[in-house]
Amino acid sequence: MDSGDSGRIRSLVRSATSDIVAASADPRRDIGAERSKSTFSSENLAAFMNGGSEALAKRRRLIAMMQRRPWGDKSQMAFRSREEEHIAGLEGAIGIFELMKNESLSIKDAAEMRTLLFQPGGFELHIGMFIPSILSQGTEEQQAAWLPLCMDLKLIGTYAQTELGHGTFLRGLETVAVYDPVTEQFVVHSPTLTATKWWPGGLGKTCTHAILMARLVTKGKDYGPHAFVVQLRDMATHLPLDGVEVGDIGPKMGYNGVDNGFLRFDHVPVPRDAMLMRYSRVLPDGTYVPPPRENSKASYATMVYVRATIVRDAGDFLGRAATIATRYTSVRRQSSPDAVTGRELQILDYENVYETLVPIVVKSYALKFMGKNMMAMYDGFVKARDRGDFSALPELHALSSGLKAVCTDVASVGIEACRRTCGGQGYSVLSGLPTIYTSYVQNVTWEGDNNVMYLQMARALVKQRLAQGTKANGSGNGISSAAAADWRRPEAVDEALEAVEGYLAEGAIAKLRALSGASPGAGSDPSSVPVEGDAWNQSTMDLVQLATCRCRRVVFDAFVQEVAKAAASPEVEAASRAALEEVCTLFGLLCLRESGADLLESRHVSPDQYRDIKMAFKQSCKQLRSNAVALVDAFGYEDYLLNSAIGRADGNIYEDLLRRAKSSPFNRTETGPGWDSGVLKDLLVGGGVARQASKL
Repeated sequence: MDSGDSGRIRSLVRSATSDIVAASADPRRDIGAERSKSTFSSENLAAFMNGGSEALAKRRRLIAMMQRRPWGDKSQMAFRSREEEHIAGLEGAIGIFELMKNESLSIKDAAEMRTLLFQPGGFELHIGMFIPSILSQGTEEQQAAWLPLCMDLKLIGTYAQTELGHGTFLRGLETVAVYDPVTEQFVVHSPTLTATKWWPGGLGKTCTHAILMARLVTKGKDYGPHAFVVQLRDMATHLPLDGVEVGDIGPKMGYNGVDNGFLRFDHVPVPRDAMLMRYSRVLPDGTYVPPPRENSKASYATMVYVRATIVRDAGDFLGRAATIATRYTSVRRQSSPDAVTGRELQILDYENVYETLVPIVVKSYALKFMGKNMMAMYDGFVKARDRGDFSALPELHALSSGLKAVCTDVASVGIEACRRTCGGQGYSVLSGLPTIYTSYVQNVTWEGDNNVMYLQMARALVKQRLAQGTKANGSGNGISSAAAADWRRPEAVDEALEAVEGYLAEGAIAKLRALSGASPGAGSDPSSVPVEGDAWNQSTMDLVQLATCRCRRVVFDAFVQEVAKAAASPEVEAASRAALEEVCTLFGLLCLRESGADLLESRHVSPDQYRDIKMAFKQSCKQLRSNAVALVDAFGYEDYLLNSAIGRADGNIYEDLLRRAKSSPFNRTETGPGWDSGVLKDLLVGGGVARQASKL
């Protein structure tokens, strides 16, 4: 094409596209306009949400340190193979340990960097369960022997509990550790196929040691599962030791940088002091010394810790997804142009979109506050435990079980809703949303399947209510006197949720009594209500509903407490407090709306009152729409953490999508792997697919 034709053609196209160009919107301006509408300073609220402005500044300094290291480069993260993911996870974990040592950083700083890198690998359970188990269940001598090796990465551990045949049901584990007083050793063995350990992270190809949960047998008696530190691999060759069969279980839905593994033992001897003996122990002659009665469940402490961290992290993962989706839908435009501006409507302005995303943002706040509260409860237990006081453990175990289930269910459902709200771009790994979902959704099943976790909470609630021997407060007291405006008050919400809990508890207990064949005259006799067996198994839907209601109340109460802390803090500006109070109000209305059927069935509210609740919910969603971007900005997530082309803080989504797509290994050559391998070339140059005579 000569220069004259080129100029003419460009002019022709420019004339034809002038209206399109004039009507196009710059997403960077859109995101700026969203922030200008907010009623509060997102920076001020972010400081409250993240422990102060200095904590945010330190996180940015950590990011800068990480970005200077090769292992901190995220540019190719979306395009890695499974093997590359695994190696990147190892390099990142080792790099963070080295930074911690060389830069005199704290363990808290290292944990922050792991979160920021978001590249799971073979060290996850070394940090998350192996070390905590030794800390909580090891003697002082065992801690002195093992912890320095752990912290210097001279060994790498995992936590091997789940088996092919049993997971959450700890008493059903089949791996045995049989004590031999002649050699003063335990013999570890997998007596059945279903005794094969299955799922432990890092077990496949990374770990050298494991905290092994096995049934302790000594002097012919089975004392149930206990924890043992067992070496699996030779420290010089990394080959499995004699009698140990270990490997990777294969690819998963996500989280594939982690080498989840299988493990079997064939009469493997381990020393007596491999047993973690802080609370119970086996003497050289094989005598079993049990823990004192008051701390007989001390071994549950590690599980409680892990479940507490899962509760803590739920709001973080949901908040990431909510941030990406809210920013994207605030700059993505769709449908018929506006008559005045000529521009298409922002997706977030559609009622169905903001009534989906704003509640998810609100739930993110609620889960974050619940996580903070949960860790405070666990830290309180640890201080009491170190004084020999285990009295809080049963309640904490039940609560952490129920909250683990509720929080992970809310987060996993919410993350997927965020992804779907982003349309086609939500399906792209470049959005960051599929990675968040597939790296999180396993939480609903690991460390206790949620169905079982709800029932553990329900069992504790039933026992507690039977012990009280009275009706639940608010149960059967008739229609609430609350007016339309009252449903915005925390007291009205809590009263309604308490009434629903009482109604559900009485219904579940009545059903258990009826199914167990208890006589009508049994009254409040606790022994007339089974907490296991057939009657229990036929009542699980009612019991899950009860546990969910109690957990909903606990989460709401934690939110109210955090709002009170914000109100009392001189660092939190009045506008930030007002915004947080409205978020709490919407969460309360959301709790009521999600309990609607039970509120109506229990006759705590009338149909007219429930319509008031739904109307208040819609009004609150609409009110918070203008603050949506500011509310997710207040989570304080940096672009480095989100690693999302469509969730960028500056709104420059389309340019970043194209840039990242061009960097794909698929685009290294203009012709592509199909042609370069010869497959397409042979087809197209060779004249297509040749017809062949039928052999039939």
